Amino acid sequence: MGGRKLTCARCGKPKERLTGSYCRACHAMRARQWRKSHPRTEEQRRKNNARSIARGFWLRGKLRQKSCRHCGESRTERHHPDYARPLYVIWLCRPCHLKLHVNKRRRARHHVKQARKGRRRR
Repeated sequence: MGGRKLTCARCGKPKERLTGSYCRACHAMRARQWRKSHPRTEEQRRKNNARSIARGFWLRGKLRQKSCRHCGESRTERHHPDYARPLYVIWLCRPCHLKLHVNKRRRARHHVKQARKGRRRR
């Protein structure tokens, strides 16, 4: 059998989870410690709140999951184009969602390059 330990690496008690090295209590304790030393920025908090609101509405059935806007795939995830509107989501499959973010980064880099070119006047 594989080398998976079924006990917590910290306290030695049996783990409830198959993934990770820690039981739920030790994992929660480590997460609390990490959050204290790595506080979220205002923007990160705003994005997290929007994602949390959308997930809550989705779990209650108030926000319906749709097929991918680009390719029609049925297994989709939420994308927030505007975090100020937490219930306005676009449903995208994982590959289309990743492509969207890669293209956003490319456009942002392109704009930075263009701005730098404009400043280099001799």
